[in-house]
Amino acid sequence: MSWVFPINRPRWQRLSYIVLGLLIIVWARSLDVDLGILQLIYFGKSYFLLGHRSAIVLVIITAIPTVFSEYLGNMSLVQQSTGVDPLGLNPNNPVRFVFFALAIYTAVSFFTIMLSEMIVTQQKNYQKIEELSGQVESLAATLERTRIAREIHDSLGHTLTDLDTQLAVAQTLRSHNPDQAFQAVDTAKFLAKQCIEDVSQALDRMRQSDFDLNQALIALLEQLLQTSTLQVQWKVKLPEMPIYQSYQIYCIVKEGLMNVQKHAQASQVNFFAYQTTTGIILELKDNGIGFDRTAFHPSFGLQGMIERVQLLGGQLDIETAHTQGTQIYITLPL
Repeated sequence: MSWVFPINRPRWQRLSYIVLGLLIIVWARSLDVDLGILQLIYFGKSYFLLGHRSAIVLVIITAIPTVFSEYLGNMSLVQQSTGVDPLGLNPNNPVRFVFFALAIYTAVSFFTIMLSEMIVTQQKNYQKIEELSGQVESLAATLERTRIAREIHDSLGHTLTDLDTQLAVAQTLRSHNPDQAFQAVDTAKFLAKQCIEDVSQALDRMRQSDFDLNQALIALLEQLLQTSTLQVQWKVKLPEMPIYQSYQIYCIVKEGLMNVQKHAQASQVNFFAYQTTTGIILELKDNGIGFDRTAFHPSFGLQGMIERVQLLGGQLDIETAHTQGTQIYITLPL
């Protein structure tokens, strides 16, 4: 009976189980059957099954019957023996007997309640830890999916769009203008090769442990200068940073330059990256067509920039107006 644990039963059944067990134990102790350990086990069970307050109430209610049954049991021992109890639990001195019996009962019983409370608290903490671990795993999976989406967009998004456009042109012109169709196919082949190179470079950057952000940004700007009609000016002087932070900044700048190249219709681009006493500053300016802020909805590329800046604990501000160019101002903490 002591090992049954009806935790999923209605409260009245749990209460009946505890009370019945304690009554049997008290009766047995009055017959000089030593069930003190079993009684403590039931006090512990009362905490698990009924809660802190009910367990304390049961300890208090059971105190007098327990001491009385202990008194009766000791009386029978005294009648059969002339020995003196070394603990002073001599029923011939009732006051002293009750005092010592209550003191021992109270100390041991409340120690059992405290121990049960510690066990319950520990179990609750373990459950919270498991719940938090599950939430962390779910969040990590979400962040990983978001990161992969950004990497795909950064590496392939624009190039695949151009590739699709060139193939559509070739499909349209193949019957009445084969020369232009072949030219579009050649361009599509070049773009497909660029996709492969972009993926390879992205993987290399992610694996590099000695990634030099300044050199990578300068190479990116030089590539833009060589492959477009834009006039590009820059000044890059950033401190050494952790690889993750450096790579995120690289992707932010790359996405910003791609947006200028694709949408701004600009002829001039200026980029500045430097350190101040408060953090890292990134400035990207163009003299393009700008846009109306009131009707603006961020594209996936710009949204990716915003999310990366937020991941680094920074802030992204945009200043623009129709036909007056765009300035992106990013501040990042050190």
